[in-house]
Amino acid sequence: MSSNHLELDLTVGKEKEGLYFNLPFEVPQGVERIDIRYRYERYHSYTKDNVMQTEEINVVDLALASNTGDFIGSSGSDRSHIWISEYDTSAGYAPKEPVSGTWNVIVGAYKVQDGGVHVIYDIDFTFKKRILLKGDTHVHTTGSDGILSVDDITKYAIKNNLDYLFITDHNNYAHNDALSSSKDLTVIPGTEWTHFNGHANMLGVKRPFLGTYYANNIKEVQERLANARNNNALVSINHPFDKSCPWKWGFDKVEYDLIEIWNGIMKQSDMECVAWWQDILAKGRRLPIIGGSDFHSFNNFSLPGAPATCIYSMSRGQSDILRAIKEGHSFVSYQVDGPEADIQCNGAYMGDILPYEDNLEVIFTFNKVKQGDLIIIYSADGVEKKVNVEASGNLTILIKAENKRFYRAELYRELLPGGKPLLCLITNPLYFE
Repeated sequence: MSSNHLELDLTVGKEKEGLYFNLPFEVPQGVERIDIRYRYERYHSYTKDNVMQTEEINVVDLALASNTGDFIGSSGSDRSHIWISEYDTSAGYAPKEPVSGTWNVIVGAYKVQDGGVHVIYDIDFTFKKRILLKGDTHVHTTGSDGILSVDDITKYAIKNNLDYLFITDHNNYAHNDALSSSKDLTVIPGTEWTHFNGHANMLGVKRPFLGTYYANNIKEVQERLANARNNNALVSINHPFDKSCPWKWGFDKVEYDLIEIWNGIMKQSDMECVAWWQDILAKGRRLPIIGGSDFHSFNNFSLPGAPATCIYSMSRGQSDILRAIKEGHSFVSYQVDGPEADIQCNGAYMGDILPYEDNLEVIFTFNKVKQGDLIIIYSADGVEKKVNVEASGNLTILIKAENKRFYRAELYRELLPGGKPLLCLITNPLYFE
């Protein structure tokens, strides 16, 4: 991550003692984290009667307000270094995305010596960059019918190298007020709206719907999902072809943002969803996919992060994660340490829409492939290319772009010796227009 340094020099006169005032500074665009350090002569040391004495001569408190005037927090005079980001902050400060604009250090002139005190503020900006994050969009806790508490499942996620986690208990958001993120794991609120005729995740907001959750007809279902989307939740239709709880409300009667194409261990109903998705992509709809473990317990090989939705995000912040998911900058892999993929062409990446030009080349990059894997490249016309992987490691495949709606990839792997190769990775498309 690149950083930018800003130094502010401030002289606080004796007349300011006992007052608070703002010291403005400008936050540029694209900042992920702000670090603020400050220094001044707090103590004066001298010798008296051959004994070293120390006297506190200045005390300057530190607090912070955002570009919108929101109070972020205060550390008094106890700490000389604080930091702010959307997912990790100093104790006593609220998580906050460092949005560009004029922020204010709140200066508290608690004690000032005669002649004033010179204070230097060192402010460092850490800028966002495109990074690969792996997480789970669909887990349950003891907030509904899961066996692990929020604390336990977040500890498991950190131990097993997940970068982010959505908590999606059934028809319940009581847990969302207690969620907290750290430098190791971004924990994002969610709710799985659960009905006899289908399930839908409402991702990214603490309270996605007003009133009660239930609906008894298609109009009420439409209202519940629209309410969630109006509250800035991303709505995903979950496991739509699952035999035990399929989506029965119809895909053309409700509005949604995502489709959960892969739920838990890969099964026939997920492959039916893949075929359905390919068909609607070919017809011109742009619909991002996600995968989720739907974790309740450790029975039947269920694990958080299996599958993992792997996103190319501009930071570990919740807003960037949600943006990457909504824009389809992602792929789904069968587990956290499974194969990885990226697609790019002329500065655009998977999920992006690129104006078609002649002589463009689509670059598919695969990491952690194994000898014997099968990679299939799809377009709106179906299969464009098949590649049998001859050596384990990393692989690049080049496709000369034609005037087609999209390109995407799937990877199949024999997980058990002699077994049928199973889908182990599927990407969102790179679109052309």
